[in-house]
Amino acid sequence: MKDLWITGPPADVKLDLSRLNGESLATSTRYSVGLEEAPGEEWLAEFRGRQAETPAHRRYEFDASRSTVRFSCRTVDGNGMVFEFLQNLEALVEEINRIVAVRHAVGARVSPAPLAPRAR
Repeated sequence: MKDLWITGPPADVKLDLSRLNGESLATSTRYSVGLEEAPGEEWLAEFRGRQAETPAHRRYEFDASRSTVRFSCRTVDGNGMVFEFLQNLEALVEEINRIVAVRHAVGARVSPAPLAPRAR
């Protein structure tokens, strides 16, 4: 097991709004926003867990090959909804960053209990 006190938690994942793109579809627009750094497996697992727990988070789709998150908005909803979705996504990303950082801080101080042999 690596020493988490030395390595520390992984770098925070952040949205790169300069990489925000939109693609017009029939009645909606498909947006993608880049991430400054590719998230690690632990971060992605938490992202998927949040999607499973909260239906509102299911609208966000992570594209690992491009390190982007995609979502769609109906054209009739206007720009206000796009900004709301971006704010919600940013809050989700920050929450996952905090969770991953706490796990690393706690995991570094708490060693797992040894497994007891199974009775046969």
